[in-house]
Amino acid sequence: MKVLRVSFVGTRTGDVDASVAFFRDVLGLEPAFAYPHWAGFHLPSGERDLLELFGGPDVDTRVVPAEFDQGVLIALAVDDVVTAREELAAADVELIGNVVRAVELTGDPEDEGWAWCFFRGPDGIVYALQQDGRPRQA
Repeated sequence: MKVLRVSFVGTRTGDVDASVAFFRDVLGLEPAFAYPHWAGFHLPSGERDLLELFGGPDVDTRVVPAEFDQGVLIALAVDDVVTAREELAAADVELIGNVVRAVELTGDPEDEGWAWCFFRGPDGIVYALQQDGRPRQA
């Protein structure tokens, strides 16, 4: 697998509203979306690269797994998340859930090809791999 870049960074917060205000008003990040207990901001590194804030445990586990209960969640962009997940499995990496396809969450055809999966690194920390659209053909 080849990691292309960091595609999103997420964090759990006890106060989503205060955190949203901080990242928007103090740091000047552009809001991407806001839902109860979950908000995102655009990062300048890519069209869909995000900083995400997660509140309580009631956020959809396809978006952020329950196993991620504190700290920072880092997602690494890859060309093909299915193949990359298979490589993790072959390396006996602990996988968390299945591949999640964005279009299945949103129903928006614009999200076709966007997908991610979660795994636990050898340090016990939860990470993600994310595919930025349709996999590239060799």
